[in-house]
Amino acid sequence: MKTFNCLLMLLGLLFLASSCSEDSNLGTTSNDYCYIKSVVLGNVKRKVELRDRRGQLISTTNTSFTGSNFAMTINLRDNTIENRDSLPYGSQISRVIVSITFDGSMLAYREKGSDAEWTAYNATDSLDLTKPLELYLTSNDKQSSRIYTFKVNVHQQEGDSLYWKQCESEVEQLAGLEEMKAFPMNDKLMVLGKKTSDIILSERSSIEAEGTWEEALTTGLPTTTDLQTLRQQDGNYYLSTTDGSIFSSVDAKDWQQVGTTYSAGLTLVEKTADYFYAISEGKLLRSTDAESWEEDQLDTEATMLPTSEIRVLSVQQANGNNRIIMVGQREGSNNAVVWNKMWNESEPEAEAEWIYFPISPDNLIPCPRLQYLNLMSYDGKCLAFGGASEDASHKALDAMYFSQDYGITWRASNELHLPIDLEGTEGCVTSTVDKNNFIWIITNAQVWRGRLNRLGFAQ
Repeated sequence: MKTFNCLLMLLGLLFLASSCSEDSNLGTTSNDYCYIKSVVLGNVKRKVELRDRRGQLISTTNTSFTGSNFAMTINLRDNTIENRDSLPYGSQISRVIVSITFDGSMLAYREKGSDAEWTAYNATDSLDLTKPLELYLTSNDKQSSRIYTFKVNVHQQEGDSLYWKQCESEVEQLAGLEEMKAFPMNDKLMVLGKKTSDIILSERSSIEAEGTWEEALTTGLPTTTDLQTLRQQDGNYYLSTTDGSIFSSVDAKDWQQVGTTYSAGLTLVEKTADYFYAISEGKLLRSTDAESWEEDQLDTEATMLPTSEIRVLSVQQANGNNRIIMVGQREGSNNAVVWNKMWNESEPEAEAEWIYFPISPDNLIPCPRLQYLNLMSYDGKCLAFGGASEDASHKALDAMYFSQDYGITWRASNELHLPIDLEGTEGCVTSTVDKNNFIWIITNAQVWRGRLNRLGFAQ
C-alpha cells in the first residue's frame, strides 16, 4: 500500500484548475480524460442464519456469492457509484476485491468525509466497503481530476423471512362472524361473514398497518349464500347459493341475481371473462350467462371431484398460459383433492379439459385436508394453510404449505411461518393478499399482517 502526501499539495493546485466535471458543465474539454468506466465486485462472503418460528437460531452457514451479479451504476452527473440491487442480508463487505477500470493516470481512495491521507488503488488489494468511500482520479496530463462517492448497499433484512404484526385484537365488527371471507377492495380490506340470520360486510379503512373498522348489512343475498364461493372478475364480485342461484355486486354490499336459478344447488368454482364454472350434483358445469349450463370436459371420472371446502386460484403463467387450480375435500381421504384447467392460444378455454392430480404412492407430500382451508397465490407459488387436519396430524395454523407445481406436491415451509401466537387457534380463519404483497389473517376478531421481506424491497 502506498500513500501520497504530495497529493495534498496537488489538491490545492487543482483547486485553481478546472475539474473534469467542471469542464463538461462549461462546455469545454480538458487535455485528457479522467473518468471511471466500470466497477465490479469480486466474491463476497455471506453468513446465513436459519431460525425457527420462535426466532431461535437453528444453524449458521458461511457461504459466498459472485459480486459481479450485482451491477454497480456509475452516475456521471453527480459522480456517484452504487448498486441499485442491494446485496443479500448477511453479506460481509469489510474485505472485498473490487475491479475498477478507468481512464486517467492515478486512482486513490479514502473513507468519505474523513481527512485521512489518500491510499493508492491496487486491483489486488481488498477494500473495506462497510462505509462509503471517496475515489480520487487524476487525468494523464495531471491537469484535471474527479472525485466519486462509492457506496455498496446491503439489505438490512433477510429477504426470505416473513415477519408478522398484530394490527388489531378484539375487533368489534369481526366478533361473532362465521364463514368469513376476506378480500381486498382498492385500498381497503373487506370481510364478508354471517352473524345469526344476517350477512355482514366489515370494512377496514386501509390496508396500511393502521386502520379503523366499520360494519354494514348487505342487501339482496339470501341466507343460503356460500361466502367461500366469492369470485372476482372485471370489477364484479360473484357468489353462489346452496339452492342454485348466482349473485353479483360491484361493491360487495348490494347484490343482484345473475341468470336464473339452477335446478339444483350450485357451488361456484370460478368466473372467467367467458364462463361461469360450478359444481352441482357431482358434475362440473360451465355457462356463459348463468342460465344455460353444460358439463365441462374432465380427464377422469367425475367421482373424483371435490364435494366440500372448495377453494380456487386463477393464475397467468410466465409463458402466457391461463390456469385454474381447484383444491377441495372428499369424504374418506386425509388429503385434499386437486384439479387444474389450463388454456392458451393453441388450446382455447372452451376446448381445455379439467385435469385431476391423483394421490399416488410416489407423491409423499400432497396437500393435507385442513379445516377452514385458505388458498392463495404468493411469491409465484400456491400457498395453503388452515385449521387442524382431518387426521389430527397437524394442529391449527401450525404451518404454511407451498406448491411450485400448481398443486401436485405441497411442502411445509421450514423458513416461512405463521404467527406463533396463532398456533392451535380453533375457529374460522380467513386470509387474503393485498396489492403490496401483505398477507392478512383474520381469526377470533384478531387481525394480523405479514410480508416476505424481499417482496417489499424497492426495485
